[in-house]
Amino acid sequence: MRRIRKYGEEILRKKAEEVKNIDGKIEKLIRSMKETLFYSNGIGLAAPQVGVSKRVFIVYDREKENLITVINPEIIEKEGEDIDLEGCLSFPEIYFSIKRAKRVIVKGYNEKGKEIIVEGYNLISRCFQHEIDHLNGILIIDYATEIEKEQYKEKLENLLKKKK
Repeated sequence: MRRIRKYGEEILRKKAEEVKNIDGKIEKLIRSMKETLFYSNGIGLAAPQVGVSKRVFIVYDREKENLITVINPEIIEKEGEDIDLEGCLSFPEIYFSIKRAKRVIVKGYNEKGKEIIVEGYNLISRCFQHEIDHLNGILIIDYATEIEKEQYKEKLENLLKKKK
């Protein structure tokens, strides 16, 4: 189990480093990310959210009961558009309306170092895009309107206060 980093923590704004070698450290990171994700009842988690600046994310597809791990992910295809409320474990109880592609194809590596191509639709597509944003230091608040930020002003300020 690892502590989930919250809005205001510096690591969430850094572009994560590429994984050069899938070794014991990366395998241990992925195991702890899985535990953390399930414990927190989330559907996606990126390494920077647990304090590690590496290009790794996991997404749990509840419909298929399938856990997807992608190392060094890149979106190679996008299709459609969808606007929906989106939350984040780094922003507890805060939701913003965000436009995302309805379908994406992501290329990367699995935990065994094999190149993989995974396709996501709707919620899983949204998760893939959300987690890749984390790897690039982009957060859901970056998509929020001023009205949405005002709506959550107190919660956002409380998150920032906890970081000081």
